[in-house]
Amino acid sequence: MDDNTSEQIECIGLSNKQRATMSIHGLIVVVIGCTAGFAWVISLAGYLHVWPLPPIDFTVPDQKDLWGNAHTGPIMHGMLIILIAAIAPLMKLTKKECRVMVIACIIEVWGNAVGFQAAPFTSNRGLTPTGPFVDLLSFGGFYVGVFAALTILYLAIVGCYRFIKSS
Repeated sequence: MDDNTSEQIECIGLSNKQRATMSIHGLIVVVIGCTAGFAWVISLAGYLHVWPLPPIDFTVPDQKDLWGNAHTGPIMHGMLIILIAAIAPLMKLTKKECRVMVIACIIEVWGNAVGFQAAPFTSNRGLTPTGPFVDLLSFGGFYVGVFAALTILYLAIVGCYRFIKSS
């Protein structure tokens, strides 16, 4: 493609509806991460005490570090998607790139949320695609999340570069 053709590509930005779609998925996953914090507390303390209620005895898998990840991981990835939606006015993307960005954000945030939530129940932390279904679920979630995250970052860098170049 020569320079004249590339200049004729119409660059737009993400619509408000697309940004809101990305944000709502990010916010829901943040709520899931916050909820997983209760399981983390239970794994650390052995019970859940929500004052003024009496302590509640729950049993969760004894994977303290993985419950910590199940709490902080979705919050971090949800915030990434919200951040991308927030900086969208600083990106110039084509219509197709905008669609890919939204789809990649949804896949990234949910893939990682599934991976983080399944990991405490796995035999190998979701690091390999072997073992019971929950191992495959955790590994698969992380696997698709990584490729979606790379797509998001690539499009964000390209979009911001185009914005700088056009300013």
